[in-house]
Amino acid sequence: MNKLIKRGTMLLVLLHPLLALANDTFFSPTAKNMTGDWGGVRTDLRHHGYDFTLEYSSMTATNVSGGYDRDKTVRYSDQYILGVDLDLEKIFGIREGEFRASVNNRNGRDLTQDRLQDPRAPVIGSGVQSNYGRGQTWHATQFWFKKSWWDKKLDLKVGLMPPGEDFDNSGCFFQNLSLCGSLAGHGSGVWYNTPIGQWGSRVKYSPAPAFYVQAGAFQYNPNYATRHGSFELDGTGHLGYMYLVELGYLPTLGAAKLPGVWKIGGWYNTADANDVLDDDNGDPYVLTRQAARRHGGRYGGYLYVGQQITRSGSHRQNGLSLFGHLAMNDKDTATMDYQIQAGAIYKGPFAGRPQDFISFGVSKMHANDRVARRAQLLNQMRGIDDYDNPLYVPVRKAEYAAELHYSLRITPWLAVRPNLQLLAHPGGSEEIKDAWVVGNQVTIKF
Repeated sequence: MNKLIKRGTMLLVLLHPLLALANDTFFSPTAKNMTGDWGGVRTDLRHHGYDFTLEYSSMTATNVSGGYDRDKTVRYSDQYILGVDLDLEKIFGIREGEFRASVNNRNGRDLTQDRLQDPRAPVIGSGVQSNYGRGQTWHATQFWFKKSWWDKKLDLKVGLMPPGEDFDNSGCFFQNLSLCGSLAGHGSGVWYNTPIGQWGSRVKYSPAPAFYVQAGAFQYNPNYATRHGSFELDGTGHLGYMYLVELGYLPTLGAAKLPGVWKIGGWYNTADANDVLDDDNGDPYVLTRQAARRHGGRYGGYLYVGQQITRSGSHRQNGLSLFGHLAMNDKDTATMDYQIQAGAIYKGPFAGRPQDFISFGVSKMHANDRVARRAQLLNQMRGIDDYDNPLYVPVRKAEYAAELHYSLRITPWLAVRPNLQLLAHPGGSEEIKDAWVVGNQVTIKF
């Protein structure tokens, strides 16, 4: 309760100068933001190229049944995003120029950690609160400059940004982490999504409106994902580099020109990594007691297809869309060698609710067979075959997640998203009873 009071106080402090300007537009059901137009100041700033963001998102989750620890409880996590977007053409005359900076603050506790997973074998990528993790602290997320040429056919972006902001980015419509954002960031161990920024650059070329190719190069710095390293932006902790490439196709189907996004990509990370099973001689290191083989890098790839297939009402984006997503990691170094997801999103399910949507998604995260083999060898070496023995190492196979939710757009600045989730075999441990979770997400744009 004290933490909630502190967070509420912090929010009021941030909003105090805005409340004085909000006057009669505060809490307007038609305004874009909860604090309104600040007496016209907000529109004037945007007209001159200054656009400010303050967004709050909370997630709650309750374990109804199943999980490693079946003691029922409720967990709450939240996220604040504070940022500014500058139109450099309006401000400095830099044609097609943009600058963006943002920081991200995360707080709370995670139901997956506290109740659903076996601490000896944490979940591979299916946390039931996707805004939890990467350290419950402030992070510098964005500090980048972007410039376009040739009617936006060529686009260059440099600075601090999460690699998943531009690569393998399919958006986040779900509360379960396995169905949210870039899949490559879930199991590779070296790819960062929001809120972790990395210094780098991305160049994108679109020879035609329906095609693009982009490539990126980033520092790999896991120090930025820690509580104490979030703002050590001088390169401290830099271990290697991350190189990415992606090809994209943006089809429009049929007479209604229904939009789609199809993409394929790959990545390579230069940082050294331990083999998950073998030593330098190709023998299991848990038996030989030798050091794990060191690899000079890691790699992976992904494929995404998202396509709107029907249209309803007067809004072009409303209707049924389907998606499928696959990410693969190299079997030498990754705990999860592949993840696959599929689902459907129906926008505007009712004539009077054009901004609402209902979604269903399923995801499978497959544990690397070589990781399972290592656990089997450890248990055999110790003479343990009882899962309830504290020294037993769970033999991972695959974990599965599913989510059904309805997203209710109450006002342009307030959205509520109740959801039902299933987490089967958390961490890939088949001994754990499948967990049912009831959750809810609230998003407010101030």
